[in-house]
Amino acid sequence: MAHLTRRLVLLFAWSTHARLLGIAVIASATVAACSLPPFPPEGTTSTSTGTSTRLDSGVWDARKADAPGVVPDAPPRTLDGPAPSTDLQTRIPDGPAATDSRSSSGPETGTGTPIILASGQSAPQYIALDSTSVYWTNHGTSANSFIDGTVMKVPIGGGTPTTLASGQSAPKHIAVDTASVYWTTFLGGTVMKVPTGGGTPTTLASGQNGPSGIAVDATSVYWTNYGGDTVMKIPTGGGTLTTLASGQDRPGEIAVDSTSVYWTTGGSLSGAVMKVPTGGGTPTTLPSGAADHIAVDTTSIYWTYFMGSVLTMPIGGGIFTILASDSSTPEGIAVDTVSVYWTNYGGSLMKVPTGGGTPTILASGQNGPIGIAVDSTSVYWTNYGDGTVMELTPK
Repeated sequence: MAHLTRRLVLLFAWSTHARLLGIAVIASATVAACSLPPFPPEGTTSTSTGTSTRLDSGVWDARKADAPGVVPDAPPRTLDGPAPSTDLQTRIPDGPAATDSRSSSGPETGTGTPIILASGQSAPQYIALDSTSVYWTNHGTSANSFIDGTVMKVPIGGGTPTTLASGQSAPKHIAVDTASVYWTTFLGGTVMKVPTGGGTPTTLASGQNGPSGIAVDATSVYWTNYGGDTVMKIPTGGGTLTTLASGQDRPGEIAVDSTSVYWTTGGSLSGAVMKVPTGGGTPTTLPSGAADHIAVDTTSIYWTYFMGSVLTMPIGGGIFTILASDSSTPEGIAVDTVSVYWTNYGGSLMKVPTGGGTPTILASGQNGPIGIAVDSTSVYWTNYGDGTVMELTPK
């Protein structure tokens, strides 16, 4: 009942024009709750849209209530438990009837032991891999207005972290190819790159409006402009900007495969998964319901919804399948040939077979895990709450 009460209070924060009032309600209604680390602040301004308040912060939801410049001393989030299973349909508001692949038994426990690859990081957020190194963004500090963000790397086997770029203005998502690391700066309005071995960072695009998610393929870099409601691309070596989609509703996370670009829109209450050919064309709305973070493989799309669900559907659209629910605020998501992996901001790392089955808790007791990536042997993630970058083997 306590979990349900907290979630009902959270939903109240979105109603009418009282969103900021909802923050105070959350604080008073959850005094006895176990607090989580504050969600990463991503924006500095707020604008009024209709009867709601939009925070220019990458995702539309009350988790971002502690964005600097909006509520300077906002309380930490207190969503510390799973959503009740009875609210599943409200968490998946539309689309074809979902199939349910969830196991009736409880989650299993993994056998790996987490190790710390890096500590003392400044609000680590998202993470990427190549065959030799782990890369991540450090969001920076509110004391410096988030202009002290960095892009980092460390050997996969462990070692001394290396700073690839400093003085970044709220760096957010990150991607890597065989030659370079790419990232967005949410407050700086830029898309950046730097050689994986280090060097001088290059600005691929500037003047963007809240660039957020980023992905790369053999020829191009793709990103979303959350504030500009656009999906963009540019050659990896720089050149002409191409608008793949406009008029999108707060596009957030993004993924790419050999033919298409996929992204989420609308924030956490009323969004969707969208798709467009990499070469351009008419965007397609896939019947997914609300979505936050996204990953793709050769056959399917996978996404998280922060109210507790992990879902999948065929790459071309169709009936979506519930892989897991009752998770504690799922965040980042990754996939390999066998399993889907995700972080729960409530403090755990989980996986489930891509075809459905019993979830496994790979790690618990984590402090605000967000970004996640996998390779053939291990899983890697960031802990925003305590400034660590983690690895677990076997995954």
